[in-house]
Amino acid sequence: MSAARPLFNSSSSLLSPISLYRRILRIHRALPPLQRSLGDDYVKSEFHRHKDIVNPVHVVGFLGQWQTYLEELERQATNKDNWGKPISEDLLDKFSDEQIGQLCALKSEATSNINQEKESESENLQTREVENMVR
Repeated sequence: MSAARPLFNSSSSLLSPISLYRRILRIHRALPPLQRSLGDDYVKSEFHRHKDIVNPVHVVGFLGQWQTYLEELERQATNKDNWGKPISEDLLDKFSDEQIGQLCALKSEATSNINQEKESESENLQTREVENMVR
């Protein structure tokens, strides 16, 4: 049996909540507009919901997970066409029912935003083609 993997890289020190929050919002600027909007709203609501947590274990876990997210986005920022990564079954098994529900809602919202973005791009392309034909 293999050793349990930590939820975040404990070898690096944790950023302060404000620094972490600001850096996440800053790296979101590299995301496509709809993903940025969705990500910013989610980060803001999560940090707001957890601002009064005093249990050190919960604080470290919360900050550690967000720091891991930030580090992953910073790595992915070099290849902007390939955002995101699959969630392992090991990690999914650790999620509570509430977290699974949030993940499903987030996936649904992201999927609908991506579809809207594609439809908008298609409509813009069609409009430009019509305008070019009229000229």
